[in-house]
Amino acid sequence: MFDYCPWEFQKAATPEEREVQRRHQAALGQCGAVLGERCYVSPEAAIMAYGEKALHLGADSIVAAHAYVTGGVRLGRHCSVNPFATLRDNVHGGDDVRIGAHACLIGMNHGFADTEVPIRCQPNTSKGIRLGDDVWIGSHAVLLDGVTIGSHAIVGAGAVVTRDVPAYAIVAGNPARLIRMRKRARPEDSSLAGQLRAFGERVKRQVIPLLERYQERTESGEPCFVNRPGERKRVRPWCDAVEVAALFGMTPPGFSPAEFVSQLQSFQNPQTGLVPEHLEEDRAFDPPPAPHPDQEGRYNTMIVQYALECLGAEMRFPVSNAAQIPAGRLVAGLQSLNWQTGAWGAGDWIDCYASCLYVNAKTFGQNVEMPALAGWLDAACNPETGMWGRWSEETHWQQPVNGFYRLTRGAYAQFGRPLPHPARSIDTILLHSRDTAFFGGKSNACNVLDVVHPLWLCLRQTRHRRAEAEEWMRERLPGVLSCWRDGRGFGFDLAQPEADLQGTEMWLSIIYLMADLLGISGGLGYAPRGVHRLEPAWKMESA
Repeated sequence: MFDYCPWEFQKAATPEEREVQRRHQAALGQCGAVLGERCYVSPEAAIMAYGEKALHLGADSIVAAHAYVTGGVRLGRHCSVNPFATLRDNVHGGDDVRIGAHACLIGMNHGFADTEVPIRCQPNTSKGIRLGDDVWIGSHAVLLDGVTIGSHAIVGAGAVVTRDVPAYAIVAGNPARLIRMRKRARPEDSSLAGQLRAFGERVKRQVIPLLERYQERTESGEPCFVNRPGERKRVRPWCDAVEVAALFGMTPPGFSPAEFVSQLQSFQNPQTGLVPEHLEEDRAFDPPPAPHPDQEGRYNTMIVQYALECLGAEMRFPVSNAAQIPAGRLVAGLQSLNWQTGAWGAGDWIDCYASCLYVNAKTFGQNVEMPALAGWLDAACNPETGMWGRWSEETHWQQPVNGFYRLTRGAYAQFGRPLPHPARSIDTILLHSRDTAFFGGKSNACNVLDVVHPLWLCLRQTRHRRAEAEEWMRERLPGVLSCWRDGRGFGFDLAQPEADLQGTEMWLSIIYLMADLLGISGGLGYAPRGVHRLEPAWKMESA
């Protein structure tokens, strides 16, 4: 039954059937496959992919009987490949992709330019096929090499797709033509949409050589990643490299996916569960932190977890020092944070602490103190400003708004929880966005992200002042695109000539969020993964 109805496996499989599936997935793993939690791959499916071109599936994805899957297929979470579907070579998809029975996605092509040489002897080419999130490919549809299907699009049964399909489009026929739009972008954004499409293609071509620029060797000769050439070797560049590559369904150069997973997992301290900075000479850990997540390793713990998820893996150990904080001590700690003049630091602490809870709950099934955190935050949010911090003479609204981003990312967006006062939050964020002290020219990635993500998040709950938020994005997005440096990426501060890995990861995510708020993100050909993922990472009943 499960070979043809694999969606029934998690609900109805016996222990014996689960053991058969576990052994089958283990055998696929020996060939390099990376399969997320609760996946089902029918033993009757033909999975012909090995090493760096092995199959990658996110959690809760399924492959049914007689599917034919070859080299370099990568799909996100909650994806389904139905019976007799064919996915060949360099097919990369986001989350919630549905591929109907007998559909055929061919991410390669035979060369045929030389009429004096048999076609079978001419070299193959591969541009790849890209699928956004929430894409439905109908039964018997055919997608040819090089096409991109935007998020939320539908390809009708039997369609033959020879060119890109925009986000929210419904196409059908041979060749596929637009039937209608499920949601239409503003007409005035059409030229900007073209810029985004060209930008996404430009970045995609440069991803691997760009990441090679940020790769150096340790004293022992092992490859590693740095934020800028010659800088100190730290944990974060490893994670930034993974997330930049994952935007386009790739793995950074220098390692196989399994080697990357092993490297990232080795950063975690088994006793505390935290990820401190490691020393280049012998990879020894910094002095053990106190049993409290307010340490240097707290942010590293969060980003390593998300980098591992991009690779279909998890942390090896729970974050024990987060689990050791009882509700009473947690509430006292929250009240003692510097909300008056250091709201960003307070939001940072909450983001990292909540992410430690996420690791413990999702990966290790622990009962966590989420109700205490959620209850205190909901009650502490100022209903007049939608903020947790206060305006100050020195930083105006910067500290509260930047802290709002970190706090809501970790404790609300991460767990799919509604914000307490989204309309009032929008009022304050827009007020801050007009402060020339922080947005008078080419801003840094932190200040822009801390406006863009909160507006994007709030506007998922309300349309309050949406037109003003869209106008802010529309005014700035072309200027951000123009700051891309070929082969180097973005600088953290757009006004500075130097590019770096952190700035590249952050600005690529910012660009997507700005475009998504305008309804024109589909043409980019990528969507944020990891820390800046679009959907909740984990929905806990206690959240």
